[in-house]
Amino acid sequence: MRLRPAALRIICPFIKLSTAKRFLTLATPKTIEVITRFDLNSFNAGVSDLEALEALLRAGARIRGIKGLHSKMYLFGSSSVIVTSANLTEAAMFRNKEFGFCASEPGIASHCLDYFTALWSRTRNDLTPDQIGVWTKKLADVRAIPVIPIDALPDYGEPVELESPFVPAKPTATPLQSFIKFFGRADNRAELSMEIGQEVARSGSHWACTYPTGKRPRQVQDGAVMFMARMILDRNDYRIYGRALGRKHTPGVDDATQGDIAARTWKTDWSHYVRVHSPVFIDGQLSAGVSMVDMMEELGSAAFAPTFRNQLAGQGNTNPRRAIMRKPAIELTPQGYSWISSRLEDAFLKHGTLDISVPGFDGPHP
Repeated sequence: MRLRPAALRIICPFIKLSTAKRFLTLATPKTIEVITRFDLNSFNAGVSDLEALEALLRAGARIRGIKGLHSKMYLFGSSSVIVTSANLTEAAMFRNKEFGFCASEPGIASHCLDYFTALWSRTRNDLTPDQIGVWTKKLADVRAIPVIPIDALPDYGEPVELESPFVPAKPTATPLQSFIKFFGRADNRAELSMEIGQEVARSGSHWACTYPTGKRPRQVQDGAVMFMARMILDRNDYRIYGRALGRKHTPGVDDATQGDIAARTWKTDWSHYVRVHSPVFIDGQLSAGVSMVDMMEELGSAAFAPTFRNQLAGQGNTNPRRAIMRKPAIELTPQGYSWISSRLEDAFLKHGTLDISVPGFDGPHP
């Protein structure tokens, strides 16, 4: 059975009808968002088709236009991406000498999703069928003229200013970090039937991980992968339901305000933040999440950085169950990171990803 991605996001200047139809026959996701060009000169020259945009609209797509768009990127859900030189045209797909790559590594996929979101958030207007009708008539009128000056037609795309994504990464002396951040308490473990969206809204884990008052999370550095896990009743397990990228904690800035505490009174005791970005969560119940007990049973002391270090040193606790007792979070080994990542990606593909832009989530906090 072919798995349907929860969302398909396309950045592509030129789209032809036949290729758009090919793309749509592979799968029709719940969400389709397309960023392209609305330059009538391109449609008049035949390098892009208004009929292709009509087909995408009929499939439920939202389409926006940007002037001068040149990048091409195809995002499947939030975990897989194709970055390429190829437009959605038959020539690009089957005849031209194009180049690109596919990636499902979380850091790459998140960076690409950030780029799409940055472009999308700087536009305002969705294409409508009525607009296509007006443009079709305008093109018909123009084509009746024997000689048309080059670039004489209007470009209805929106102007967008965006810093280049090709900014060199700052060198860092610290290796890639990954953590499991625990939500809930031992005395209020959740049922497996709890909706992940409900947990995200309750905990605010789409914008920050909370830590106990008086115990600042100084270990987490910029770019650390934060896996979110909820304590559940079944097997005294923890179900990992999403991930995000963390930012280094800054005292006095990353602390709960009085407004935060008024909204969620439990933050009196959990007032320190590791703020996160690029969050991705499973769209389903906690039962769809990744079992941390399974990971501990399979990897043993190699699951967590502290227990693995103790094993190598030949002293200290090597029991992963004991290592997480009364801890708000724990650092993973590379083995633990890989174990969770592969299973979480499978869950994203099977269940889709949660749309945290809909009402019910309070959005990013200051």
